[in-house]
Amino acid sequence: MAIAVTPTYQFLEETIGGQYVKNAKLAVTGITASAGGTQNTVPHGLTDGKGNAVTPITVSLEPTSLPTFFEYQAADSTNIYITATGTAGSAYTVTIYVEY
Repeated sequence: MAIAVTPTYQFLEETIGGQYVKNAKLAVTGITASAGGTQNTVPHGLTDGKGNAVTPITVSLEPTSLPTFFEYQAADSTNIYITATGTAGSAYTVTIYVEY
């Protein structure tokens, strides 16, 4: 099963310093897991509103299925990198919350 991402762009907030931070919720399906951990590359598709790719400031994972999820390296301007450890399979899901 291929990884699929459904974004929900939530809200924009202004920091005390005057910068604006956007928030999004990414519903991800098709995550593969194994007992030793399987690395998954999740394309996030985040942009600055002008079409330029951006790197998330924060990434939070909320498991919506059984395996244990964690980031195995920092997110970049195109992907979030997640490892899933647990019962072998490829139909697992996770919700990712990002600020960017």
